[in-house]
Amino acid sequence: MEHRPGRRRGIAAIVLLVLGAVILGGVTVAKAVNPPSRYTEGKAVGWTMTPTYTNGESIYLEPVAKGGLRRGDVVLASVPWSLQKTQMNRVVAVGGDRIQYKPSSKVAGQYRLVLNGTPLDEPYLEQWKNPSAVAFNVKVPKGYVFLMADNRMNSDGSQYANNGPVPADRVTAKVVAYPMAKLAVWGQLAGALVLLLGGVLAGVARRARGRAGRAAAGTAAIPAPAAAQPEPGEGGGEGAGEQAPVAAQPGPGDAQAPVGPGGRADVPS
Repeated sequence: MEHRPGRRRGIAAIVLLVLGAVILGGVTVAKAVNPPSRYTEGKAVGWTMTPTYTNGESIYLEPVAKGGLRRGDVVLASVPWSLQKTQMNRVVAVGGDRIQYKPSSKVAGQYRLVLNGTPLDEPYLEQWKNPSAVAFNVKVPKGYVFLMADNRMNSDGSQYANNGPVPADRVTAKVVAYPMAKLAVWGQLAGALVLLLGGVLAGVARRARGRAGRAAAGTAAIPAPAAAQPEPGEGGGEGAGEQAPVAAQPGPGDAQAPVGPGGRADVPS
């Protein structure tokens, strides 16, 4: 089979483009599939939960079972400090916990909340942000939860004395991570990356074919050298140096036939 420049890259580009289209198509179908009936889709409102959730981001909610709240849960709750009907917050402490914060003290070089005497690890906060703008020391009553947003420097919460813990029955839903939603996001990124790579390979293959075509055209335009003609009298090959026979010229003593009218020579019989 004749080798064509860029052929393998072209085939690889086609495969990648088809694969990228299949991935994006599958993601589109997956996003169209409704989540389980226990989930309700909604939108995050505002910036109080950044960087975990941003304004307008899709969220999925599920009902909260009695006693089902845990520390670290992100919830939708009716809170007294919000003008909205409900607001997203994080459960930092539950009934029976003691939660406190001292801005003047650091733990392992960072400011941290202290939960039941142990520094609280909060990986959902950006490293450089303080966990609270005010000091507090609260014992959470039974049947209550201590709520704080993730954007601590630009939000309200139970840490302020005029707010305090919130009754657990004010929590209307729990924000959950719907697996298909995350899969759709990663699928879109993967599909776009595969399509981009396929486009790059297609461009490389096209340039390789173009270079090969120009090189072939340049080669065809150069005329082939003419065959060397032997000089008269030179030997070195069959028939080399041969000349056309020359008619013998008559000598002085040779008889010549008389030339008649019309230029014909009369040859005696």
